[in-house]
Amino acid sequence: MNKHLSARNTALLGMLGALLGLWTATRTWITVDVESGTVQVPQIIVAGSTAAASVTAVCVAVLAGALALLIAGKIARYVIGVITMLAGASVITSGISALANPQAAAASAVAEATGLTTSAGEYAVSVWPTITVLAGVIIVLQGLLVLVISGRWKKSSKYDRKVSTAGQPPADAQSRGISDWEQLSKGEDPTTGER
Repeated sequence: MNKHLSARNTALLGMLGALLGLWTATRTWITVDVESGTVQVPQIIVAGSTAAASVTAVCVAVLAGALALLIAGKIARYVIGVITMLAGASVITSGISALANPQAAAASAVAEATGLTTSAGEYAVSVWPTITVLAGVIIVLQGLLVLVISGRWKKSSKYDRKVSTAGQPPADAQSRGISDWEQLSKGEDPTTGER
């Protein structure tokens, strides 16, 4: 079970949720057939990026957090987990808002197309806001997993500071050559073997 809940797999879960959220934001969420007396208004198509503008930005932040999770220390992982859960809740809220009140979600697109702030018509909601809610659930799940199990992950050593080896003699020939040049700069003869 630990193998499946590694930092890499948990980060991939967050990336999956974020990419799904980004993809749904490019799809058509709401179509509006405006009722008008004399002027014929074509069907208005409202994309997810218009109906819920925050979804794109939040999903990009989740992607960045998922990548940072791979190199973060213990405390940073907990911070990423909390931020990821909040981001997932935001994505869920955006999807539910569009499902619950498509008129409010489509208001800016309808106002731009008709020139009216309020407009009567038929609002058809597609499946994409529901899939956005699913993406938000995946993101929240990833944040929860990070909070619960990241303490068991081994510490990342790839970006840790190394202990200085100053004072030890150079190991390779090139380093010895640099050391010889330093002796010459000090006015010493490197061929004598005295250091």
